[in-house]
Amino acid sequence: MKTVLKLLLFLAAFCGIYWFVFYQTPQQKIFARELALAQSGDVQAAVRTAEFFKRGEGVRQDGAQAAEWYRKAALAGDAGAAYELAELYITGDILPKDEAEALVYLRLAAQADEPRAQRELARFYEEGLGGVEKHRGEALLWRFFAVQNGDRESVLALEKAQKDQPELYAQIKALEENLTAAREGSAAARIRAGLAYRAGNSVLQNNEEAVRLFTLAWEENKQAQAAYELSEMYRNGVGVEQDADKAAALMGQAAQLAYPAAQYALGEEAYKADPPRYQDAFAWFSNAAAGGYVKAQYMTGFMLMQGQGTERSVPLAVKFFRDAAEHGHVAAQYVLGQIYVKGLGIAPDKKAGKDWLSRAAQNGSTDAQMLLDSLQ
Repeated sequence: MKTVLKLLLFLAAFCGIYWFVFYQTPQQKIFARELALAQSGDVQAAVRTAEFFKRGEGVRQDGAQAAEWYRKAALAGDAGAAYELAELYITGDILPKDEAEALVYLRLAAQADEPRAQRELARFYEEGLGGVEKHRGEALLWRFFAVQNGDRESVLALEKAQKDQPELYAQIKALEENLTAAREGSAAARIRAGLAYRAGNSVLQNNEEAVRLFTLAWEENKQAQAAYELSEMYRNGVGVEQDADKAAALMGQAAQLAYPAAQYALGEEAYKADPPRYQDAFAWFSNAAAGGYVKAQYMTGFMLMQGQGTERSVPLAVKFFRDAAEHGHVAAQYVLGQIYVKGLGIAPDKKAGKDWLSRAAQNGSTDAQMLLDSLQ
């Protein structure tokens, strides 16, 4: 009896194996081949395996398995797989709905220029889904990218935005053009886009992206302004780990390349040192002033007036004060007014003095207004 039972069990097992090998449906056989390829590391096979699990073809439908294989392909760089995984979380048909998790993969796919993901990411910002706040500018930017990559649906959204919000539309269009040019290597575009991301006015502030763009403009294009902007971000620890030494090195390189803002910064550092390094300060301020930097024009005039780091020269100081004052520097306007009214080192000229004091008062100087009142 035991022998018969063992024989029956053996036959049943053999028949099962025989049926599995020789009587699989065509879909089951295809699935088995794709699964084997996917398990060996074939990314496209992983995508196809996910699709079999998603549709339940050749295998029992399984949302978790579909997600797992899409995830493997997405992390291997397949933007389409990242989008499909996001869609599984958005629809909630075979997986629990999870917009926050969907957002992770939408961003991954959108950054790889997957137009469907870019369109969907725009919708997330339009409606405030997945934990993000509504942001019309950010949504428009992704619509622009989607159109670039062939998404026709986003064309209508952009046309509506151009009609309803022309100013915002123009700002985002300019940023999109700069980002496109930045990808192609334009140094000026990289700087403009970096400044836009750091400011965060029309789009979401993104200091990390600003650092990336400034770094490209400096390392690949050797743009002095990029070195200056990076220096400020390293000095303040904005978008990057704070690093005073790197900030100082970048500022020095920008100054050596005659970038006026960097020259002014080094002048200010020397002026405020303990003890002050007046000769260094005057050298940096005067160089920045020659480059048209208004604050440096004022400080050059101030140091000439005081005889700090250079010989005292009121006429030359007046020249620099005037340069700054004509560009709207309020303190320069006020000082120039005092010099003319009181005849400080030059012949008095009360009419010119009152004119400069009036301009300073109009620009918010209470000291200039008080001096004007005392002259009545």
